[in-house]
Amino acid sequence: MALPDPLKLYRETITRFENGINTLAARHLDSKEVGLVIDQYARVSHGLQHLSQTSLDRLYKRMDLPSRAEVDALARALRRVEDKLDQLLPAVHSGALAPRPPRTRRPVVEAPPVPVKPAAKRKRKAGSDDDSAT
Repeated sequence: MALPDPLKLYRETITRFENGINTLAARHLDSKEVGLVIDQYARVSHGLQHLSQTSLDRLYKRMDLPSRAEVDALARALRRVEDKLDQLLPAVHSGALAPRPPRTRRPVVEAPPVPVKPAAKRKRKAGSDDDSAT
């Protein structure tokens, strides 16, 4: 006895549910009450969106923060400036940016820095010209 395919059962259940909803909506969608409810829902939804947007704008203004529209405008202006700079700058070759190491298996050996010796102090010799002048 083979087990039923769970995905097939799921698809059939979803299809039956959708068909039931579609027939129910088709019967009642032509009524005037459904149209009024949809209209009222749309008005309330748009009113809430407007209220939330104005509240956020006031909040941003009080907190001295830019709104999304202002940030988008700044981003567009910055993109235009960068595009103009890209047109003005010469083309940069990728090889000119950084010297590439040799492609060998041996590691690159850097020359050790030459240690700097401190300057030796001069010793005064007895009987030099400096001593006789004083």
